[in-house]
Amino acid sequence: MSEIIVRRARREDCKAIEKLSKELAVYEKLINRPQIDYKTLERDGFDGQPLYLCNVATYDEKIIGFILFYYTYSTWCGKSMCLEDIYVMPDFRGKNVGSKLLKTIAKEAIENDCNKVDFEVLEWNPSQQFYKKYGAEDLTLKEQWHRYRFSKEDLKKLALD
Repeated sequence: MSEIIVRRARREDCKAIEKLSKELAVYEKLINRPQIDYKTLERDGFDGQPLYLCNVATYDEKIIGFILFYYTYSTWCGKSMCLEDIYVMPDFRGKNVGSKLLKTIAKEAIENDCNKVDFEVLEWNPSQQFYKKYGAEDLTLKEQWHRYRFSKEDLKKLALD
């Protein structure tokens, strides 16, 4: 009988990760957002100093979900981690795949002495309940943090001033 296995992503998984990240964008109603391809994922995750880490969930050797994360640093608490994306294919939701993926990042954070894991969830996304079930707090409500972004164009303008 097949089981769901979670393992560290490998270079050859990047095509499947790209596909799933595009499915995530459709789910999040942000279809035009993904702007990188599997070759960029390969370069940024597996060449030189990796810019991200990724675990994949497999069933019958097919990738059915992923969690992508990276290390950050906080002047308030030191080593931290950021969960960038977690996605499970619709047919495998409700089968603890997301929980298994989330537990891998928790274990990695603890093993590497991280003090927190930060992430964002769209306001309408029901996955907020999934995270809250494991103890995540909504910092927008609790501490009034707002997230901002400089686009590449904004950065170019700022750099020239």
